Formats: sequence, C-alpha cells, structure tokens
Amino acid sequence: MHDRNFGGITVVFGGDFQQILPVVYQGSREDVVSASLLRSLLWVDIQVLKLIQNMHVASNPDAREFSSWLLDIGHGRGRTVDETICLHRGMVAPDLETFIDQVYPGVGSVPHPPGDYFLDRMILAPQNSDVRDLNQRILELMSGEEEVFLSMDSVVDEAGVDDGLPGHNTFPAEFLRTLHPPGLPPGELRLKPGCLIILLRNLCPAQGLCNGTRMVVVQMSRRVLEAKLIGGEHCGERAFIPQITLMPTEGQTGFVFTLKRCQFPVNLAFTLTINKAQGQSVKKVGIDLRVPVFSHGQLYVALSHATGSQNIKVLLPDANRNTCRTCNVVYPEVLASTVSFVTP
Repeated sequence: MHDRNFGGITVVFGGDFQQILPVVYQGSREDVVSASLLRSLLWVDIQVLKLIQNMHVASNPDAREFSSWLLDIGHGRGRTVDETICLHRGMVAPDLETFIDQVYPGVGSVPHPPGDYFLDRMILAPQNSDVRDLNQRILELMSGEEEVFLSMDSVVDEAGVDDGLPGHNTFPAEFLRTLHPPGLPPGELRLKPGCLIILLRNLCPAQGLCNGTRMVVVQMSRRVLEAKLIGGEHCGERAFIPQITLMPTEGQTGFVFTLKRCQFPVNLAFTLTINKAQGQSVKKVGIDLRVPVFSHGQLYVALSHATGSQNIKVLLPDANRNTCRTCNVVYPEVLASTVSFVTP
C-alpha cells in the first residue's frame, strides 16, 4: 500500500472559501467550519493555487467596479457592528409586484413563455418557505389551468417495513402531504403548461436528466410529465418524467418517523434557494432578502449570479428599503488561513 494521500496521485480541489460552506444539518457555526476542507487532515498537504486574473473583467472593463465590490462582500469588508452592509440603491425593488415584474417581465401575459425566457432569469431566497411562497405567487400569475398532483405518502416503521396498503398508516395522508422534507417534491405539486420546473433526482445523466436540471412543462398527465430541457448540451430536447418513490436523507428531517413519498421528482423553479442555485450564472437575478441570509457566503453567492449590479434586483423588508441595508454573514476564521480570490 502507498503511504501518500490518494496513493500519490495528484488531485485537484476547486472552490472558493468566500462561498457557502458544507451544510451541517442543525449544526452550529463551529460544526460548519469544522466540516470544511480547511479543517481536514489533508489541508496541511494541500498546495493552494490562487487565481490572479478575473477573465470577465478583462473582457468587460465596466464590470471592474462591480467585481471589486463583490470581493468586499465576500471578505466581509464594510460591515457594521450588526453585520449589515449597504446595497446599491438601484438594486432595491420598491415592492413585491415590481420585484417579480423586473425579473420575469410579462410572465402573466405570455401564454407559453419560450425556454430562453427562463434560461437567463432566476429569483433566489435564503429559506425554503420563501421559495415555496414566491413560486406559487408566480405560478398564479401565469395563464393556463393549474393542475394539482397529490403524492402517495406512507410511513416506514422501526423495522423498515412499509406494506403500502391504504389505511395502514399511523398518520393521515392529508397530514403527510403538508410535510416538506429537504430534497423532496411537495405533497401537493401544482403545475401549469409552460411553467418552469427543476429536477430533484438523477434520472438519466446521459440525456441531461440530472439533479438541478431546469425544464419547462409541455404536457401533463397523472403518471408522466413531458418537459423540455433548457440550457446545456441537451437544450430543447424533450424528456418524460415518471412518478418515483423518494425518501429524504436520513437524519435531516426532524421527524420521528421515516417518510416515503411517491411523486414526480420535480419542483417549481421560478425561485430557488441560494444554496441550490450555487454555480449557475444568469443575465437577470432577483434576490428575496425579506428574510436575511443566515450562513457564511450566501449573500456573496447570490450577488455573484449576475454580471453587473444593473442586472440584480433585491427585495428588502419594508423597514430596510430606505437604508438599503441587509445582513452579510461572513466567518473570518475561514478566510484568515487562506485567501482564495480573484483580483479585479
């Protein structure tokens, strides 16, 4: 056996400690930092290679000021004692209706928006509850008849047995459908033709059907959805999404039982959580910060989705719209040991 890490093979780790750290369910700040690569036993043997040129700025000098501002956000510079920073006034939307229209202009007037309409637009929010509310709000604005797909839910007993027979569940089906475990589709999935959805499981990577793939609904039936992929090498291709049985990640629900849900493995995607959308870039991004960010790097990641401040719209609580201030959570102890950044 080789006594060197990875058997002496060179392994490249890509990342940015300004971005969101590993998620630890119900973990404290110390737990999250301890789960990062920075606290791994491998860190002492890792050679850090720093990026020194921003290629986007090189091709677009007008973005230099925005890039520099983003670096300040990522490093927590300019924060006050209460950990808030001031956003550009032009970013702040006056109200919810204007906010939605600035990101998805005319979404209710076009019967079936083309796929490229959604490709370059996205709304982000820190919490799942805000994502669900905004998704439903935008779906109601769209034309067309809404269909509701009810899941088939059951509870697995302590011995891991689930006979799936009706009436054998301890909890009513109506109650189980109200639960929203992380990573599972809703018990009541509401869709319209032409609405934007995101895939929640890897179904067929070779055909582009991966966790995180965004699609537009074409047709719906009780057993299968027909959807058109947007973005990527399979853009424009049709896919058929069946109902499948899903279970949440063990230990990450807070329930005293194990839930099994048979449902289409999709959810509405007009709005995504900041964590779910990490790594994607769009031309127009809206950020719902009525409930502020709560984890390291979330604000930096949200603002980094667009290429300039003119392409970002932010919705703040009523009390903060005049001051344009919002929370920016940064853990300096993560950035102190290594500075992985791109110079503007």
